[in-house]
Amino acid sequence: MRRKSLLTFAASIIVLLMGANLASAVDPIPVESGFSGFIRPGVGYMNFKSNMVASFLGYDLSDKKTDSLRDTPDSESTGIVLVPFSLQYTFASTRTQLFLGTDLTDLIRFDYTQQIGVKQEIGRFGLLQGGFLFSSIPAKVWKDPYVVNQNRHDTDRTSNGARLVWDRIFGSELQAQYTYRKIDIDSEESGEFLGLSSGDQNRLDRNGDRHLAEVLYRFRFADKHTLAPTFLYTRDDRDGDAMASDAFDFQLTYAYISRPIVFTANASIGQADYDKKNPIYDKTQDDDRYGLQGSLYYENPWGWSLFGSNPMSFYAGAAYSYSNSNIDFYDQEATMFTGGVFFKW
Repeated sequence: MRRKSLLTFAASIIVLLMGANLASAVDPIPVESGFSGFIRPGVGYMNFKSNMVASFLGYDLSDKKTDSLRDTPDSESTGIVLVPFSLQYTFASTRTQLFLGTDLTDLIRFDYTQQIGVKQEIGRFGLLQGGFLFSSIPAKVWKDPYVVNQNRHDTDRTSNGARLVWDRIFGSELQAQYTYRKIDIDSEESGEFLGLSSGDQNRLDRNGDRHLAEVLYRFRFADKHTLAPTFLYTRDDRDGDAMASDAFDFQLTYAYISRPIVFTANASIGQADYDKKNPIYDKTQDDDRYGLQGSLYYENPWGWSLFGSNPMSFYAGAAYSYSNSNIDFYDQEATMFTGGVFFKW
């Protein structure tokens, strides 16, 4: 069980910012042509521990200076604001929809990626979605995370790629999804400060490709309850052998819908196996990851709307996630509380 990539550890943290996305169901295509979409502004408080992630959307998530490569990271607390959105245009006669915006599943992974793509409904065959992913606002990581007793310098981490989704397969509640990303660290300097050989530095190279496959099934009970187990496999094919991994995760999502109340809860557990020994610690890293999340929506009883939207909803949530490594330096932990509003057209 080895460390999954540094920005995907938080799979059960940022999910609460926008609420669990009802087990990642692809929204059905409207029956009428025209524009539709959503905007979901939210604010929150986060306490985060990491030695690897520098910042996300401008919010600092770890210290510039560390005095040890053997200790667990110190915590950083910050407020956070996100305004994800999606804009679609539907061609009702052909059951086709074009879309642009933020995919909530990307926020789960600390990735403020935008997606542009197309959905196509094909009768009993199901709903197909394909899109291109691009980083509108890069996350920040440390150029060399292993600098000791000096200020570390950050650099952009971008990810571009593509996603394919097949939902409601043959009229069922089964969904399959594949995502490919090209990960680029603008200035990768891992290990330079320690004077590692070029070969050992290459083993720490975080650039490369990521392949993520997900399969889920939604079980619905009594019209109000949904339970969705999800299995995820990730292949991080990084240029550095010590950064390349195979990871397996299991996630269980519960949703209760009885308007005006919607409640979602999410639990996840995972592990990752890295390919080669870490040259700094002379051992291969093992990680176990756990996450819990809950969100509550309340549809506005006063019928308030924004520019002709559906009545807005309020939401509030809390989450905890922990990644326990056999190398203390790579431990990561986060606690978050959030709230906001949701407008849909």
